[in-house]
Amino acid sequence: MAYPTSPRTPPINDPIHTNGFYVDHDNSQITPIAQLKTIHVGRLFEGDKEESSKLFQAVKDDGVFYLDLQSPQIQGIMDRVDEVFAFSKDLFSLNEEEKLEYDIDKLSRLKMNGYKPVGRNIGGNNSTSSSSLLIRFFQIPGKLHFGGPFPRPSVMLRYLPSLTIFLTQIHRILALLLSSLSSSLELPRHASFTEFHRVNASSPDILRLLHYPAQPYDEKGTPQAAHTDLGSLTLLFTKSLGLQVLPPNSTQWTFVVPKPDCAVINIGDAPIPGQAMEERYSFAYLQRAEDDMKMEALPGIGSQTNVDKETYTSREWLEKKFGMLRRKTSEEGKEAQKVLTGGAIMPSEWTSRET
Repeated sequence: MAYPTSPRTPPINDPIHTNGFYVDHDNSQITPIAQLKTIHVGRLFEGDKEESSKLFQAVKDDGVFYLDLQSPQIQGIMDRVDEVFAFSKDLFSLNEEEKLEYDIDKLSRLKMNGYKPVGRNIGGNNSTSSSSLLIRFFQIPGKLHFGGPFPRPSVMLRYLPSLTIFLTQIHRILALLLSSLSSSLELPRHASFTEFHRVNASSPDILRLLHYPAQPYDEKGTPQAAHTDLGSLTLLFTKSLGLQVLPPNSTQWTFVVPKPDCAVINIGDAPIPGQAMEERYSFAYLQRAEDDMKMEALPGIGSQTNVDKETYTSREWLEKKFGMLRRKTSEEGKEAQKVLTGGAIMPSEWTSRET
């Protein structure tokens, strides 16, 4: 249903990416630009049935699309986006010792809060040992209003009012998308997607802030292991050319060009052969189902064929997947492939490199 994606950034001194193609700095690689549909959130708020149909078609055909966020219903959201970018840069500029006071593996079993330094996760394809290839991230609970205080660096305090407003707007957007898709599928109310993603119910939603340090041309690699996003819907915000998607029934990766006033909505990501990259910041909101929701196909729209006989709750599946990310790919084989990617990327394409 969804494109596999990869958070990659083109080289320093960005080469040509016009006429529908991205051309590498030495003409060694030519990559098409993804032709994604754009859905207008303002029209969805207005109840536009045609826009709802477009959303449903984008999800069925591609699983990734642009969401134009211009709407009086979420006024000022792009200003909040800029403030989150500013917060991210301030956060990652802290010295490593201070960031490690909020070590994600020590603060939260479900990795909902804290800092992940380099060297924790499996990943990296055809890469060297340089630490410049690796990704850092800091995660914040997506439901600041739910669950009480949590450990956080002092730098977050001055951004907390803006973050609270931003996350409230994100929750409105996500509820709107889920409601529209449920209506398109003609789901009964008790089976609606919104019933499994209530804003005031416990769920491991997160805001993930990402920092990709600059990567030299002669040290090509991917900063993340092959995996699908641990969530129902992901809203990605980036100002740099970097994300790639693999269309269904295709072997050709395509670049997703950032669009003004838009987020990229997707439901999965995976690596590709690497290329040099400039320093980049991005962030994503990962919406996840409520902790105790059983991961089963809804009646009439899915099948249990070829699905594990064991049924997991949302929380149990997250714990299983996080556990796999902390292991070495060479030791996991098909089990890692099944858990991390659903079979989208074959283990023979991986290395045991850690990120």
